[in-house]
Amino acid sequence: METAPEPTAGTHGQMSEDASACGQAPVHEPKCFIIVHNISKRHNIGTLARSASAFGVAEVCLVGSRQFNAFGSHGATEHVAFRHFPTLEECCKALREQEGCDIVGVEITDGAQPVHERPFKGPTAFMIGNEGQGLSPRQMALCDSFVYITQYGSGTASLNVTVATTVVLHHFALWAGYHEHSRDG
Repeated sequence: METAPEPTAGTHGQMSEDASACGQAPVHEPKCFIIVHNISKRHNIGTLARSASAFGVAEVCLVGSRQFNAFGSHGATEHVAFRHFPTLEECCKALREQEGCDIVGVEITDGAQPVHERPFKGPTAFMIGNEGQGLSPRQMALCDSFVYITQYGSGTASLNVTVATTVVLHHFALWAGYHEHSRDG
């Protein structure tokens, strides 16, 4: 288990006020954030860190518990900024006021737009639900809008939280014009 320090710590793999040092998208491109609350399966935070690193997320905002398990990150927590917030309300307020973000819920709900239509306007924080219930009513009330992932099979209506987040981050990165980074392996 890792413990998320206060936002002023500014170290990779923990908390950072300046995510540009983490190799994220340049400041002229719209920033992307993930709001994580109530994720319970031990490997999901680590897998989210891998996706956040791959798609240029500025920060992963952890809400509630300061404890998180980076199992499955394969070192990605060293390249992603994390920031802790005690409550969802404080997190959303900070992202709106400090970063100019729209809070976009990832949920199959009335009024949600297909993510492939890329209905983004600027800096965006994606609110993701937990593994079993999706977004709670409290989380949904804090969202400005919603996106969903179109599906073409008939087996299930939902995807694993890390898979869904990865799909959404990919669409945002394409819309934002993030530049592909060189890669090894």
